[in-house]
Amino acid sequence: MDMIFDTLPPGTISEELAPVIQSLGLTRHCEELATNGWTVIEGMATAEFNDRLRRTIKAHGASGVANMLLHKDPVFAEAVLQPKLRAMAEFSVGRGYLLSQVAASVRGKGAPPIGLHADHNWMPAPFPAHNMLLTACWALDDYTEAGGATLVIPGSHTARRHPDLEEIRALKGAQPIECPAGSVALWDGNIWHSNYPRQLEGERVVCHITYSRLMMRQVENYEPWADELIEQHGEDMAQLLGRRDFLFSTTGVDYSRVTETFNNAKR
Repeated sequence: MDMIFDTLPPGTISEELAPVIQSLGLTRHCEELATNGWTVIEGMATAEFNDRLRRTIKAHGASGVANMLLHKDPVFAEAVLQPKLRAMAEFSVGRGYLLSQVAASVRGKGAPPIGLHADHNWMPAPFPAHNMLLTACWALDDYTEAGGATLVIPGSHTARRHPDLEEIRALKGAQPIECPAGSVALWDGNIWHSNYPRQLEGERVVCHITYSRLMMRQVENYEPWADELIEQHGEDMAQLLGRRDFLFSTTGVDYSRVTETFNNAKR
């Protein structure tokens, strides 16, 4: 096999991925993510699954933020392996993508906003033309402005930089991401976003899943639980944890797979 070092333009669906995107009904969502920096997929899973995910999050973080959730209950592995999420992750951050983080947020009435930012927040500007991080925000309650939904600044993903202090304070052009419970909002690493303060009684519970390109360091270290997770969930989990590529080998780099990896990473 010849080595191929060409690169597909940002927002391009590869020939290999196109049938999967079409079969899952994700073409519009790919277009929205590429054009707007965010999209919403409604009805991601059954009501029973959403309820189980919500109850499990509450059990592991009654309020505020809970991190390092992947190994704590099988429901989190089921969420990160959801076929539509995996297809969107490959579209956005390339084949061989990694699972970077599984976290949850529980916000009650009066919870303040977190501040405008881009998820490429450890990356110096200008951000790369190709997206490096994809965040999937699984809304387990109705997502509304009054309920403390995420807000985005339309068009900010094209700036390829962090917002400055004036932009953080002004929130000019802010738009809420509103969707029913059971939806997943996805946004790229460039778009500026925050959230509205919650004005309603009760709680807003979400699960945040972050995927990254294969050369990125994962935010959370799953290595202590990797063998167990792979045994339970198979080769797809091995890829997410960085165990199924040419970099992971007890004897060093497997150069027979270098060409494959270069070709896979070009989208």
